[in-house]
Amino acid sequence: MAVNSANDLYLAASVRELDRLAIEEHHIPGFTLMKRAGHAVFSALLGKWPATKHIICFCGSGNNAGDGYVVAALAAEKGINTTVVALGNPDSLSGDARLAYDMAAEKKVDIVLYDKLDSRTLFSDSKNQGVIVDALLGTGLTGNVRGDYRDAIALINTLPLPVVAADIPSGLCSDSGRILGIAVKAEMTVTFIGRKLGQTIEQGPAICGELVFDDLGVPGEIYSHVAPATP
Repeated sequence: MAVNSANDLYLAASVRELDRLAIEEHHIPGFTLMKRAGHAVFSALLGKWPATKHIICFCGSGNNAGDGYVVAALAAEKGINTTVVALGNPDSLSGDARLAYDMAAEKKVDIVLYDKLDSRTLFSDSKNQGVIVDALLGTGLTGNVRGDYRDAIALINTLPLPVVAADIPSGLCSDSGRILGIAVKAEMTVTFIGRKLGQTIEQGPAICGELVFDDLGVPGEIYSHVAPATP
């Protein structure tokens, strides 16, 4: 049985194939993997910032957003003041991301639409014990960040709060390590199933901060079917 080495690096397409193998060949539901990803981020966050009193999750509209909604639900369950800043209408979410949104809504998480955000109010009481979770854009990003996503990333980078990125900092190309117009600068990145090549080259290390890997409990044998990238 092949086991993923801590030193193995993958292109985004290869990680998607690993994910597919786990879901389709080994029958691990996608939402189970998403919940494990949220747990991994939440656990790493509290491990690094144990005095956290406020968690602010910036969530986009894809599966990366789902990871953020799971984090928000877990934080609320633990009694931590939790806010989701949603880009786009959460009602348009589908699949596993929708299930994660429902999970957060069930826990009564405060969900604020980005275009209704009053950043002065939201961040005024969390300068010392608040942490931001970046769950805006995942590894599928190829072109430059635009519109509200660009503005939201710029806002995150101006705030006096530490940032943990779910899987990859939004705006960083997971293959090349280049910034796609603008990228979140994270203090810590929790990456899943396979470490991405772009996290270790070019601007990746400076943007990712501390890199934490979690294989989400996928079977080790799936790694024998997907070749790592060559740095």
